[in-house]
Amino acid sequence: MNICVFGAASVTIDKKYTDAVEIMGEHLAKNGHNLVFGSGSTGNMGAAARGFRKGGGKTHGVIPNFFKEDLNEFVDFTCDEMTYTESMRERKFVMEDLADAFIITPGGIGTFEEFFEILTLKQLGRHRKPIAVYNIDGYYDMLDNSINHSIEEGFIKESCRALFVVFDSLEGLLDYIENDDMQGLTIKDLK
Repeated sequence: MNICVFGAASVTIDKKYTDAVEIMGEHLAKNGHNLVFGSGSTGNMGAAARGFRKGGGKTHGVIPNFFKEDLNEFVDFTCDEMTYTESMRERKFVMEDLADAFIITPGGIGTFEEFFEILTLKQLGRHRKPIAVYNIDGYYDMLDNSINHSIEEGFIKESCRALFVVFDSLEGLLDYIENDDMQGLTIKDLK
């Protein structure tokens, strides 16, 4: 299975995040999975790639062409496969298309945007791929609370909780991404 991992590329994040993501990548690769990612060499993106390689998995990096010139020092060019796109939008489309499942690791604006896009697409029935939020050290607690608040206020249907699962540890994450069936819900249950 190809697992798309979204997360920070920042070089300033605490090592507790990158260490946990590297361990996650190694665990997933040892269970026969491969990585699709934004081809970052730093932060959680770089950690995911290192982990997958340690575990014997393959890595498929996807970057827009302008990264080769403007952000060259942040790109992992050692991927088993590279796909170059014309834009960030196309980059996301390619990663979404190649992935069989998604894991959201701690990140910033780009990671939030990627999470909400694949979440929205799943709600609209454009895919049924598992979405796991890896909540390392409570990083996503406030985001999860915001979504729960939106459910309580009637902006999001309660059934939409089946669109993703938050994990505070690796326990259960692998089983979820390999076996999620969205509790049998259909698009009509989610609107």
